[in-house]
Amino acid sequence: MTEPETLESIAEEESEILPEEVAELQYLMQSKIAEAVALGVFTDKEARAWEEGFEACDRLEYMENLVEMVDDFISSGLEIVEQITATLETDLLNEREKTRWQIQMEMLSFQDKCELLQKLTEILRQVSHYKQQLIQLLKMKRVSPVREEEWLKTFAAAEAEHKEGVVTRAALEVADSPQNLDVQSLVSALITAKQFSAARKILSENQLLVYGEYARLMNEVDAAEISQARQLAQST
Repeated sequence: MTEPETLESIAEEESEILPEEVAELQYLMQSKIAEAVALGVFTDKEARAWEEGFEACDRLEYMENLVEMVDDFISSGLEIVEQITATLETDLLNEREKTRWQIQMEMLSFQDKCELLQKLTEILRQVSHYKQQLIQLLKMKRVSPVREEEWLKTFAAAEAEHKEGVVTRAALEVADSPQNLDVQSLVSALITAKQFSAARKILSENQLLVYGEYARLMNEVDAAEISQARQLAQST
């Protein structure tokens, strides 16, 4: 008589992996990973990690579970890629910046892509704020329509980190214009445009104001800047 089969031997037989099934799952896994890389969802490093994880499986059910898991990761990664791509479809960034961010995204892991999306959202919020400042300043009718268009083009072409500098230069040009001899009106316009540094510069360089008027306008600049800081703090 043969000895009764042990539970261990029965389990081993039930968990036996058939080459055909492994080959089919391996092909499916590799296809999904290759598609994820092509879509920019996985980096090469992430792709290798998934491939190595599959190869390390010693049971068929583990392989099947991993194939199901990779679908969820690809879906989440694709969503982030689509959000970043949609975020880059804006006129607040120039074409060089868009290309640079797109290339960087394709090199990042899933978690880094999530952080990139947050970073881009904050950058665009700031750039939009600067653009509104510039438009508001130019609409004061203190520059010609031709010059206004030139400033808007300069702003659009500038890198995000230099947008604020464009607004400041536009404000200073307005200050130097012979058409703007009324310092009080100019400072008020700069306060409205939230160009507080430019307003202080005008006040510090202008010797026509008596001290009392100078102090009053400087206090207005300080109060407006404090008010803006409070609004920004409440919105975050």
